[in-house]
Amino acid sequence: MIFVKKFAVMESTQHSPASSAHPPSPSPTITPYRLKLEVPRFNGTDPVGWLFKINQFFYYHATPKNKWLTIVSFYMDGPALAWYQWMTCNGQITSWSGLLQALEAGFASSHYEDPTGSLFKLAQQGSVNDYLTEFEA
Repeated sequence: MIFVKKFAVMESTQHSPASSAHPPSPSPTITPYRLKLEVPRFNGTDPVGWLFKINQFFYYHATPKNKWLTIVSFYMDGPALAWYQWMTCNGQITSWSGLLQALEAGFASSHYEDPTGSLFKLAQQGSVNDYLTEFEA
């Protein structure tokens, strides 16, 4: 449920392309430049980071929500792809919220893991940037 709540909040706070902070183009013949972004791939690691990236990708390209589930199926690799194939073939994933719940159950860290224990054991062994990265994770 962590994914579902986190990304439901994200979806409700995202701005649609029409409500962006940028003023409209001065002329209807001028179209704004859009970056060609690669769709992030998911192999089973860092599901929270991947979901954030794929959501951002969908919002940037104004992808209709009814296409999201189909699109993500093309960008899964390795264990995540095998898992996704099995889940969809068995009717376990039929909606975006269903995917979020299934990803949480299949790939997220367990609720029984205590992150404070890892935090107390954290010690700087490399650069400050490495330490900061470990701390933020």
